[in-house]
Amino acid sequence: MMRMPITVRGVSLALLWSVLVGPGALEAQLTGPGPDGRWPLQPGAPGNRHLAPFMEGWYANEDGTFSISFGYLNANNDTLEIPLGPDNFIEPAQFDGMQPTTFFPGHERGIFAATLPAEMRDTDVWWTLRKENGEVTRVPGRIGAVAYQLDWYPRPHGTVPPRVSFDSDGEEGRGPPGIVAERTQTVAVGSPLTVSINARDISERDPDDFRNSEGIPLRVVWFKLQGPGRVEYTRHESNPLPEVEDGEEEEDDEPEVIQLPEGRGVARVIATFSEQGEYLLLARVDNWSATDSSSGSQCCWTNGYVRVNVTP
Repeated sequence: MMRMPITVRGVSLALLWSVLVGPGALEAQLTGPGPDGRWPLQPGAPGNRHLAPFMEGWYANEDGTFSISFGYLNANNDTLEIPLGPDNFIEPAQFDGMQPTTFFPGHERGIFAATLPAEMRDTDVWWTLRKENGEVTRVPGRIGAVAYQLDWYPRPHGTVPPRVSFDSDGEEGRGPPGIVAERTQTVAVGSPLTVSINARDISERDPDDFRNSEGIPLRVVWFKLQGPGRVEYTRHESNPLPEVEDGEEEEDDEPEVIQLPEGRGVARVIATFSEQGEYLLLARVDNWSATDSSSGSQCCWTNGYVRVNVTP
């Protein structure tokens, strides 16, 4: 069934579908089921379902550059690993290297972005993935279609992406393009490493609105984006779980999920790595507890990236 294009906040499925079956400025067209009798994105057998890259949309930045936001859909129940290289690459090559190699089940939106200079606004940025069974999926990131344009404007109740940095007075990032820590951390296999990120919510909300009476906390979630081994997290003493009063729901007690109740602060976590190699950790800072913010509406979160060199 052909899907009609969706408006700005829910465009990903439409674009991926058009990559696989639609006409227009795309490489392939499909007039029926594939050789295995299934249509594109039709689920396969458990454990062998689709892994598909997504273009989530694009931003026009104040400095004249353009940022293309990418995510993925892993329809499998298991986490998949596809190292950078011939099975996981981006073209042109100058944008290759920030995409994930670890793919968790579900739809992860805006986990990295490619930022194009103004003179490359007409360049297509292709992300290609190949699974172990040989199945290939690819998606173009391109600038221009208004239906896929995202923006930096405040949401209806004033929410905007948090600002994040790795130094108290350093450069800040926002949204899916986020910011990469300048310094690469080094640690031995099995030794604990404390990683941290500074975050602050700059949203301007109506103080008379009862929905803002208790403030909007920030949440920081640490992920392994790239790396050959497992990453285990331990809660840092500076970020304990919030106290829960009688009748309230318990907060997420996973150590890699950190709450900043006042909407600002430093989120620290202790990471331990199982194998030597190069890792890229992602800290997603969101304020999805606000009524006008969620991943589905493409707002409001910011990515922070930390490179780690793990030695024997």
